[in-house]
Amino acid sequence: MKVLVYGAGAIGCHIGYCMNQSGHEVSLLTRGEHYNCLKKKGMRIKICNNDKLISDKVLIENEKLHFTNDLSALKDKSFDYIFITVKLNDYNEKIFLEISPFLKDNTAIIPPCTKIPFWWLYNLKGDDIKKFNNLEIDSATSKFFKKESIIGMTMWLSSVIESPGNIVVKHVQRGYPLKEVFPSMKDKADELRRSIQSSCLSPVVDNIKSELYIKSINSLAFNLVALDTGYNNKELKKNNNSIAAIKNIMNEGEKLTKKINLPITQSIDDRINQTLSSTAHTMSMLNDYQNKKKPELNYLWESFKSLSKILEVKMSFTDSLYQKVAQRIYPKQ
Repeated sequence: MKVLVYGAGAIGCHIGYCMNQSGHEVSLLTRGEHYNCLKKKGMRIKICNNDKLISDKVLIENEKLHFTNDLSALKDKSFDYIFITVKLNDYNEKIFLEISPFLKDNTAIIPPCTKIPFWWLYNLKGDDIKKFNNLEIDSATSKFFKKESIIGMTMWLSSVIESPGNIVVKHVQRGYPLKEVFPSMKDKADELRRSIQSSCLSPVVDNIKSELYIKSINSLAFNLVALDTGYNNKELKKNNNSIAAIKNIMNEGEKLTKKINLPITQSIDDRINQTLSSTAHTMSMLNDYQNKKKPELNYLWESFKSLSKILEVKMSFTDSLYQKVAQRIYPKQ
């Protein structure tokens, strides 16, 4: 199989590593100094369980592993899978237009999972919720996708670029749960899961909408509170006020799932304990802010605002905390 990872950062490089270890041909697109180091020295990837080193490998470019900073260099290739693993700040029309020539009828596409996806209200069942069925959360994005080609996948691991070309996976929680959105992609989703499982966890899930909701609300709750307090995971875990704020956000979020009768099988307490088991981790958006990068919190919150408006559900506590944090992290120019 041929695989394209568009956005080979900390997570994208690990996905590329997993697919390469399964014997597939992988092309990783990234830019800047990270690309230069990958091209010259290869990709060094360390797999850890918090402070314990499990694996340390260097993958050098070869006939089954390509590093590129320009998709036009791959114009003669076709891909079975395309992963989009960019930050939400960069998830825009430019990317869709670059990728579109590679989207064939049998190409599976795996979009970012950091926010509520545009297709989250597709195929709702039940007379009491039919008024919400197939409503678009983000129509500006959905128009670029062949909806039947989407595989939903979440990413439950802590990974960072320690320095250009050097990836450290600090802790794997649930790995990469995934499932097709439409039945036409089932075989491809099953094959993708098997490929990932050779190097990482990729559990079978019953409801990908539930999985993606949990990922998005977790990202919103933990990143918002981390940005408010400046705390890493270890500090969040010890602070009762921080835990209470995270729970408030998650409780407000579950009003959305109840509105469309979506089952959430993992409790709020379990999700908090699972996330904070990565004690060496700093939330990605706080890490970005501390490194003078623009956090993607606004895009994440916009997806919840859009969904809240459609479903007529208020998230007052979350909105208030977001406004407080946004005034500081997004200063007016």
